[in-house]
Amino acid sequence: MAKGRRWDRAADLVGKVWNGPNTLLGLLYGAVGMGIGAILHLLTERPAPGVRWRHNAVQFTHNPFGGAGAITIGNASVYFDDPYSPEGRRTWAGVEAREGHPIWEHERQHTLQGQLLGPLYLPSNLLGGLNALIHGENWWGPHNWNERGPQRHPPRPWAPRRGGRS
Repeated sequence: MAKGRRWDRAADLVGKVWNGPNTLLGLLYGAVGMGIGAILHLLTERPAPGVRWRHNAVQFTHNPFGGAGAITIGNASVYFDDPYSPEGRRTWAGVEAREGHPIWEHERQHTLQGQLLGPLYLPSNLLGGLNALIHGENWWGPHNWNERGPQRHPPRPWAPRRGGRS
C-alpha cells in the first residue's frame, strides 16, 4: 500500500473516532426510528425500513425520523425514503437538479464535516441553522455554513471563503 494511501486511511479512521460521539447519537436516533418504522410498516402500507453502510455512513432508509427528507448525525444518515430507489430518486429530483448531485452525496459531506469537527459538529450545525433562521431563511439556507459546501457543485464539506480559492 502506498504511503499516502495509508495516511489517508489513518486520517479517515481518526476522523471517525473523533466523530464517534455524534455517530453513537445518530445510530441511536436511526435505530429508534427504524423500530417505529417497522411498526408503521406492519400497520400501514409504508415501506419497511432498512439499514446499510454506504458513502461513509450507516444509512437508515424509509425511516420516519428522516424529517423533511434526510438528516446526518456523525457517520449515520437517516432518510425518510430510500435515495437509491426509483421512488426516492423522484422525491429528490428537485434538490438534485438544484445542487447538481444526488442527495446521498450532500449527506456524505456532512459526515466529513463531523470527522473534522468531532464533538463541535452538532453545536456548529445548531448555530448555523439558527443563523439562517435569524436571516429569514430556512434551516438549510446560505447563512448556515454547514450547508454551503454540501449544496455546491461539486459538493464539498465547506464552501470556499468569498474571494478565496475553490
